[in-house]
Amino acid sequence: MWLAALAVLLAVCLYLFLDTLKPRKFPPGPKWTPILGCAKEVYKLREKTGYLYKAVRELSLTYCKETPVLGLRIGKDRIVMVNSLEANKEMLFNEDIDGRPKGIFYQTRTWGERRGVLLTDGELWKEQRRFLIKHLKEFGFGRSGMGETAKLEAEHIVIDVMHMIGDRGSAVIQMHNFFNVYILNTLWTMMAGNRYNPSDPQMKILQSMLFDLFAAVDMVGTAFSHFPILSIVAPTLSGYRNFIKTHKRIWKFLREELARHKDSFQPDKEDKDFMDVYIRALREHGEVNTYSEGQLVAMCMDMFMAGTETTSKSMSFCFSYLVREQEVQRKAQEEIDRVVGKDRVPSVNDRPNMPYNEAIVHECVRHFMGRTFGVPHRALRDTTLAGCHIPEDTMVVSNYTNILLDENYFPEPYSFKPERFLVNGRVSLPDHYFPFGLAKHRCMGDALAKCNIFVFTTTMLQRFSLVPVPGEGLPSLDHMDGATPSAAPFKALVIPRI
Repeated sequence: MWLAALAVLLAVCLYLFLDTLKPRKFPPGPKWTPILGCAKEVYKLREKTGYLYKAVRELSLTYCKETPVLGLRIGKDRIVMVNSLEANKEMLFNEDIDGRPKGIFYQTRTWGERRGVLLTDGELWKEQRRFLIKHLKEFGFGRSGMGETAKLEAEHIVIDVMHMIGDRGSAVIQMHNFFNVYILNTLWTMMAGNRYNPSDPQMKILQSMLFDLFAAVDMVGTAFSHFPILSIVAPTLSGYRNFIKTHKRIWKFLREELARHKDSFQPDKEDKDFMDVYIRALREHGEVNTYSEGQLVAMCMDMFMAGTETTSKSMSFCFSYLVREQEVQRKAQEEIDRVVGKDRVPSVNDRPNMPYNEAIVHECVRHFMGRTFGVPHRALRDTTLAGCHIPEDTMVVSNYTNILLDENYFPEPYSFKPERFLVNGRVSLPDHYFPFGLAKHRCMGDALAKCNIFVFTTTMLQRFSLVPVPGEGLPSLDHMDGATPSAAPFKALVIPRI
């Protein structure tokens, strides 16, 4: 009996020892402890600095003096953070690191199967992404269509703000999440043919849940994804219960939208939106290859969540800085008045003639992406990166902070300076500015995001001035951490100009 107990004890000890060993030539990083990996050290640094990207920066400064990649293990997940410009380009063009992560966090959101276009790879990703882009262009995903959709939403913004102001001459408006629904509408009219009013009760609930969800998770996962057992033994503490609750609510919302489309679908009529196109494909060919109702709903969820999240958070940073930097706001308004005037709404076609406002777009995206990470990649097979060994299924993540907030690339990186993107009065984007990624996984929504930010920002500044609320001081330079960081909640006093 005691021999069996000894054998079990030795087996456990051996397992715990082997669990601390790193793969040969794995990127440098903290020591690994059994089961936890280096989660404890990462957690302590995050608590100390307040942000995951700052914790990663400190770890990189400590362990990566000679290499541009940092090797971590948090629970079951091996994670490599890619810090330098050169290593990021090498990674983004390396087809061996062209996958997306697997696991409970990435598959629970689509109910146990790999679906959608954001967190999938292989033939499913290629076929469905191609189908999505092709048909979205029929409903305005091209340059002119995007511009017209953004312009219509911008006009709604002006109407709604003027309604808030009424006859009082000004209004105090909560700005950090003000544009969320308008941004969603520019995409949702193409996906489902609908636009929503920001005051819609259901939309308010969904947006609030999404805000909390993206603040509670990181781009590299969350507690229950690194330690799946927590989803069973501590579902509330690990965030698993809230994760499921939020996704159930969104899934229900999308399923109801799909049901309405199926009920109203008329085969002999022209398709009104992407949902109609997909329903037609399913009715004509059935659920074959990668096509299914579940895949359609998953793509809609990707667009509903990630398709608008980065733009709305970028705009939260944009207006936080515009309220703080009144001189930047004044210069932008002077250019708008000179180029557009006051008799029409700015359009995307004005961009070539409005370099300062275009530079504001790039600067607010820099501030947003500089505080987060790229969507994780996964090594499809054993490979190398920056001279280090990357085992199969390792998560590999672009650390944008080390580029977009690096003073060697962007002097005074924490200041809001649109001029950094101007050369001789024209917009010039340096080689080290690629917040939307590179190669095959470049964000397919980058053009829509830049269009929305430009049209919404210039329309707001054409019609209104935004100043600090008397007695409340300037918006904080702190921000909300999470998968998609946001400017800290702030208000602005909005005053009509026209």
